[in-house]
Amino acid sequence: MRKQAVAEPRPATDNRGASYGGGRIIMAIFWVFAVYATYTSFSDYVTYSEQPIGPRLISVVAAAGYVLASIAITHNGRRMRMMGWTALLIELAGVLTGGLMGVGVADIGAIRNLWAGFGAAYYYLPLILPIVGLTWIWFTNPRRIVEIAESFDRK
Repeated sequence: MRKQAVAEPRPATDNRGASYGGGRIIMAIFWVFAVYATYTSFSDYVTYSEQPIGPRLISVVAAAGYVLASIAITHNGRRMRMMGWTALLIELAGVLTGGLMGVGVADIGAIRNLWAGFGAAYYYLPLILPIVGLTWIWFTNPRRIVEIAESFDRK
């Protein structure tokens, strides 16, 4: 019996170039907003120490969520995508809950908060960005893209 030579496995290489365009713009917007929200939430936390701690702490947590979402959108790995889905869904639920709780309450906007008034103090970006981020994560999912490409190949 003759031994067959087994070919050495070669490491997979990705020869695709870097992507420039809409994805980079979305990443930049998320990072700029994450830095801005983090800065303002920490400065408001320290500056307005006489106000209740709850809304100030919620703002800090929401800013941390935007940092996590920015990391997840920038890095396109499977675990990061799950972290991005989680962070963005929490952000969307928080801004919707905070906005709905404040409907009809006049004093709720007195304390600056990322989620209060549907994010009105931040030009409604806390309401818009999670939707944009979730849409981006959905449409750039590598598995979904491969499934769509394979469905075209079968036809």
